[in-house]
Amino acid sequence: MQSETQTIQHKTEILSLLNTAQCAPSAYNTQPWRLHPLPDDAYLLVYAYTDRLLADVGNCNGLLSMGAYYETLSLAASLQGKQVAFEPNVVQRADGLELGKVRILSVVGKGKAPSYGRGDDERDKSALYCGGADLSDPLAPFLSLRQTNRNPYEYLPLSPKLKRDLLNLGCVLLEPQAVAPLVAKASIMAWQDTRFIADMKKWTRCKKEGNAPDGMTIECLSLSSLQQQAWNFAMSCNGLAAPLARMYAQHDVHLIQHSAAIAVFSVENLEPLSLFECGRRLLRAWVTINAAAFSCHPMSVIVNQPTVTELAQMAGVAHPVAMMRVGYTFKSAAWSNRR
Repeated sequence: MQSETQTIQHKTEILSLLNTAQCAPSAYNTQPWRLHPLPDDAYLLVYAYTDRLLADVGNCNGLLSMGAYYETLSLAASLQGKQVAFEPNVVQRADGLELGKVRILSVVGKGKAPSYGRGDDERDKSALYCGGADLSDPLAPFLSLRQTNRNPYEYLPLSPKLKRDLLNLGCVLLEPQAVAPLVAKASIMAWQDTRFIADMKKWTRCKKEGNAPDGMTIECLSLSSLQQQAWNFAMSCNGLAAPLARMYAQHDVHLIQHSAAIAVFSVENLEPLSLFECGRRLLRAWVTINAAAFSCHPMSVIVNQPTVTELAQMAGVAHPVAMMRVGYTFKSAAWSNRR
């Protein structure tokens, strides 16, 4: 039997892992994940509908966040000599969606990290859920580097290795100039979408709220004073008229144009576990980019509007569900306790 000291140490390590995983990325920093304790260091992983975005009609953003949360937990566990295993079992509930059981295991020795390519068939994908990241996972030491950098990027191409790594993770890399007109179109739609405005209102935290545990702050959005005024006006009016929406969309277009590449993430179907697996790939791609000293900025306005159909054609994929700009910048990201 474990001694009382060992038990306390074990519980402390588990709590540390869960706290680290809480820094996983999610749209608007909604943090829709819930872990319900079960016996033997197991937890029931649930997507909570209370944190669902109004504009996230198909739950794509929420389920991607669930995958990113699990992968963050898995990478953090590998640094402590532990392994996280996932037993999928999707169950619909009134208050959310059960995805399965998460187990935190103590392991000895090293193994081989699982493959995360988009081309894997369904049998191969089962390895994504059963293994998790382990002691041999090369990304684990770089987890703490993951952050969003919303600055314009330099015109510096991605390194060949980074390109290969992203392609192996199932990303489709597009030229920024080709994507820019579609971003302009989608951004205008978004600023006239009452669901988008309602989500912004609900999840944006004011400076007076300090280090709020969830949501995002204006400071982290890196807006100019003029853009902040436009943002405040949009919130008060529940949207922007077309001319003002076009003006504000230029901010998004400018950022897209100042990128080295646009990475698109996709799934073959919109089933919960497919989106969950894509969220895992997204998190690994994010850490891979930052580990290579490049920056990234999730910018999925296209996939949250009807423009997603045009993006699918451009990228040659069935269902694009996330997009991020990638590039290099000397400028530091805005500080955030949410990363």
